[in-house]
Amino acid sequence: MPTPVQKLLNSLSKDEQESINTPGCIQPHGVLLVLQEPDLKILQVSANSDVILGLSPQSLISKNLSAVFEPSQIKKLKRVLQSPNLVGMNPIKLSFQGDECYRCFDGIVNRTDGVLILELEENTSVHHFSFLDFYQLIQNTVVELQKTESMLHLCEVAAQKFREISQMDRVMIYQFQRQGHGLVIAEDRREDLETFVGLSYPASDIPAIARKLFSKNRVRLIPNVYYQPVPLVPLDNPLTEKPLDLGQSVLRSASTCHLQYLQNMGVSASLVVPILRHGELWGLIAGHHYTPQYFPYEVRAACEFFGQALSAELSSKESYESYDARLVIQDIQGQLLTQMTQADSFVDGLVEDSQQLLDLVSATGVAISLGDKITTIGKTPSHKAIIALLQWLEEGHFRDKLYCTDSLALEYPSAIQYKDIASGLLAIAISQSQQKYILWFRPEVLQTVDWAGNLNDSTYQTDEGNVSLCPRRSFELWKEEVQLTCLPWYAYQIEAALDLRKNIISIVIRKADELAQLNQELYAALRQLRQVQTQLIQSEKMSSLGQMVAGIAHEINNPVNFIYGNLAHAEAYSKGLIDLVELYHKHYPEPHEEIQEESENLDLDFLIEDLPKLLSSMHLGAERIREIVQSLRNFSRLDEADVKPVDIHEGIDSTLLILSNRLKAKTDAPSIHVIKKYGKIPPVECYPSQLNQVFMNLLANSIDAIEEYNHTRTFREIRENPSTILIETELVEQMVRIRIKDNGMGIPESVQSKLFDPFFTTKPVGKGTGMGLAISYQIITEKHQGTLCCISQPHQGAEFIIEIPLHSKSGASPA
Repeated sequence: MPTPVQKLLNSLSKDEQESINTPGCIQPHGVLLVLQEPDLKILQVSANSDVILGLSPQSLISKNLSAVFEPSQIKKLKRVLQSPNLVGMNPIKLSFQGDECYRCFDGIVNRTDGVLILELEENTSVHHFSFLDFYQLIQNTVVELQKTESMLHLCEVAAQKFREISQMDRVMIYQFQRQGHGLVIAEDRREDLETFVGLSYPASDIPAIARKLFSKNRVRLIPNVYYQPVPLVPLDNPLTEKPLDLGQSVLRSASTCHLQYLQNMGVSASLVVPILRHGELWGLIAGHHYTPQYFPYEVRAACEFFGQALSAELSSKESYESYDARLVIQDIQGQLLTQMTQADSFVDGLVEDSQQLLDLVSATGVAISLGDKITTIGKTPSHKAIIALLQWLEEGHFRDKLYCTDSLALEYPSAIQYKDIASGLLAIAISQSQQKYILWFRPEVLQTVDWAGNLNDSTYQTDEGNVSLCPRRSFELWKEEVQLTCLPWYAYQIEAALDLRKNIISIVIRKADELAQLNQELYAALRQLRQVQTQLIQSEKMSSLGQMVAGIAHEINNPVNFIYGNLAHAEAYSKGLIDLVELYHKHYPEPHEEIQEESENLDLDFLIEDLPKLLSSMHLGAERIREIVQSLRNFSRLDEADVKPVDIHEGIDSTLLILSNRLKAKTDAPSIHVIKKYGKIPPVECYPSQLNQVFMNLLANSIDAIEEYNHTRTFREIRENPSTILIETELVEQMVRIRIKDNGMGIPESVQSKLFDPFFTTKPVGKGTGMGLAISYQIITEKHQGTLCCISQPHQGAEFIIEIPLHSKSGASPA
């Protein structure tokens, strides 16, 4: 049942929730200006402008931004504002002529409520990190994360590495649980501090509206929790006459409740980075410092990228940890599929070995409902209770044909009667119109949760009956016994249930013959190959790319060779069977009535005609896979980590083959034409695998730019000016020059100077980390002692030019 705290949280007033977005004030370590475009008229300004800029708010209101910055700085800002991805342009380096000297600021811009917000933080950092400093720091950290053996080990290493970067007193990895509360699963701290590992924190500590903000803001900094909030002048947005939405603001003031909460914990400074899993908020990297501490933009950028790297590795570790369980599930799925195929009905196949259906999702009971007929296995509620439960589910509780809960009684109170049998429910709808369902049950498991303080100390009710959050004063251990819940359903178990649903819907009786099995293996190989292609295109973990591609190519090669080798036998067997059938038909032209009827049911004539064609197409498909696997091997060149002479055209062609699916025509866009103008180039001494990674980065970026440009053009415009990528190679005075030119969106001049900077990206949030071109630049300039540059104009495409020596120089960096 819901706890009192949960009930109170559900009734929090809308005004109190929205006030987190619109506090009307900022933190004092920066100044905020609200501007009206296009003339950059100042509508609002934070009240500390006189302290930071030496200009009072009253003197700035209704003035142009030129009252603050010189024309050159205004011009720089306006160039940035033309970018379609404004957030990706941050920070903007702006200088300001103060009373005594020039002062430099990191400018952060975003648009909201019809206005432009410009936030300025003075850049007084003593840290001067070069690209290689950042790259080596992050690269070494990512390598350490990849070496971890489990998700828990990953989080422990992450806490340690994040603390090394941030130099904070305590860093916690905080995971949100399904019930809404949070759990500290790992930390790194000063030796004199007590551990928080294993403690749970109620959902009220970070309410839903705050979690939503964490999903948007990749770093949240509070340098001093004892700060005095700085109000905006005027308080409301003059255009809307409402409080300004500061949800994306880095200076946004924290709620009084949250500040008091941190103060009650003895924390003076806070730095929080969200951890996302498949785009959803999984948890937080929470850093606490017990004295005030400001973190410059460079450190925050490193922390932000660290959070993205941890998010990517987290999904990998979760999949790895469930690998053995998935193998068991795959075996069970195969046996269930065989049983259902051979049985008269899928239900008979499911119950043939009843324990398998339970083990598929680790349940203690299961019910199969086919209209009025209910078949049960193991411990389940009564048939009457199951019918009532199904009626409740049919009222709209199925979501995407699935319903899953660890605590059924919280949503369906009638389930309290059979909590010992069914506190947990996983249900799939095979067909709601025909009332076909499968329901798995799990019993109640009593659990003891260690809370960091009393749950009931998080909210209070006003005299008017409203509910408000209040900061907890006590963080002493408080134990609670949780009832009416089962062990959690894991994602791979839910996937297994959905896969079973798909198998039941798609199953065809009596198709488990050798030919269908070969076809299924070929399809599985193709699907696995497509996954490899997608990973190659999307993944920016360039350090492990070669090993991944080579390993997968090796794994695919064996089953493909098996399929390819057996196709000849299958063709011979099928020909023999067809000849035998035709011989029977010749000598017995009038078959028995039962044989004639079965022949018509099978459509024997069509089968005899189509089977050789089917085998022939499978033969061509297997040949194609072998060619692609060879290209993957050429691309990875795992055994060629040292400098050696290679044919760079072979590397380019292998990369194009891997990207071929993205070059083909789609339903909403025509194909992208690749024009190759290869010169006569002798073998080039280079690092083959790393050079192929550069080709992959540049070609994938060209495809992205063309696709983005095509979204703004009509089909007629695309036909008149087809999408193309031109690749030219030539030898110029012992230097190999490679040009990759596209006719996509082009790159604005204001962006080109930052193209090869680490962490810089023009792509939307979640689409890129800003390391692809930076790593490519390092590979060309440092590893190969060459040059990489870009020539581009908006709407006229972009051309990247690579030049590397034909013969490796002795001063090149080691691989």
